[in-house]
Amino acid sequence: MGLRNLAAPLLLTICFGTVADAQESEADAKPAAEQPAAEEAKPAVEEPAPDEPKPAVEEAAASEEKPAGGKTEAAKKAQAVFDQRVEEWRKATQALWTEVNEFHTARGDVKFSEQIRWAERESAARDAMQAAFLAASNLVFEDHENRDGRTFLAQSILYHAQTDWYEGLKQGALAMLEAGVKDIQLNVIAGVSAAATGDFEVARGHLKEVPDGDEGLAEVGQRMKFILDPLQESWEKEQKLREAEAKADDLPRVLLKTTRGEVLVELFENEAPNTVASFISLVEDGFYDNVPFYQVVEHEFAQTGDRDGDGSGTADYRLPDEAIGERGIFRGSLVMAKIPNPNAARDPDASGTIPNTGSSQFLITLLPFNPEYKELCCFGRVVSGMGAISTLNRAKVEKEKDAPVVLPDSIIEAEVVRKRDHEYKPETLPY
Repeated sequence: MGLRNLAAPLLLTICFGTVADAQESEADAKPAAEQPAAEEAKPAVEEPAPDEPKPAVEEAAASEEKPAGGKTEAAKKAQAVFDQRVEEWRKATQALWTEVNEFHTARGDVKFSEQIRWAERESAARDAMQAAFLAASNLVFEDHENRDGRTFLAQSILYHAQTDWYEGLKQGALAMLEAGVKDIQLNVIAGVSAAATGDFEVARGHLKEVPDGDEGLAEVGQRMKFILDPLQESWEKEQKLREAEAKADDLPRVLLKTTRGEVLVELFENEAPNTVASFISLVEDGFYDNVPFYQVVEHEFAQTGDRDGDGSGTADYRLPDEAIGERGIFRGSLVMAKIPNPNAARDPDASGTIPNTGSSQFLITLLPFNPEYKELCCFGRVVSGMGAISTLNRAKVEKEKDAPVVLPDSIIEAEVVRKRDHEYKPETLPY
């Protein structure tokens, strides 16, 4: 198990140790009557709901007075929810560690059922972590000086930013800024996560603070800042298309059961019928089962669809290009991979990819692409499960010297869960 596999459980240990100390000291200082009662557990959700926590200045009632020497009722309620969510995360992670021990002490080959059970445990722990993260954001909005909330939130923001897990990240960064924490990295994180999730007003307000830099968060912030205007225009167009698609509710869907959990994708058959036909036929043939995410580039994309795992694999046919530029490429887009053009580096007028070289390989994007880049076919999007994609091991085809070995995550099984009532047979080109 690599370091990235252990990141969430280790983060849990770090946070729990600090939170436990803070809670113990507060418990000694407060009478029992002031201890918040645990609120009834709510189901953990992976994707943040549209009504995620907003800044306290927007949400708190103007008339609410803070009792002398005490907490507001809203802060007490937020504390109770946070405590409950942390306990749920603790239990989910304990169950995951039990699975880890069984996984590593098992003899013989790992069975399919064991892979699925492992993925389910990790997914449950990740969902519980996300619920605790959102609860911490709300707690800090309501109680700026809350020690356990701020400690937990700071560690969680770091983990989310490092793994390109942007759902809920904007709210966490804004909560810390609202609480008076002055750190330019928080502004960059808030801006990048806002751009990734379609909140362009917040993105503009915070990306104007992004420092110059050619690596890490600074580079990502500069990249998002540069494309904000065309990205917003493309996003507004995309929203109209998605509204119409939701009303029709008939686009094909595929469930990817990965080593990080389930990922549900919806396919853009209206714009890319041939690419979708190829994808569905390959899924139904079992082509994508046990296929690795052999290349995961931070702040960019996860790539799969190569059974060989070295970047050379295909479905033994090529696909003609279609729908180039018809759908924008946002966070969670499915994009057909093509062969890079070797002449692009020395010829600025050459295209970056070779036309008509798509096959079985595809990308799932971690951040939006520049809308001006129109060489690739976007043929679908992730409906749910971006937490699983964000936490994939950062595997690489070209290994750096002395770099640790990173085992790739994989698609355990792919299944068509909905399609239209016609045959899916693609038109192909020979290799």
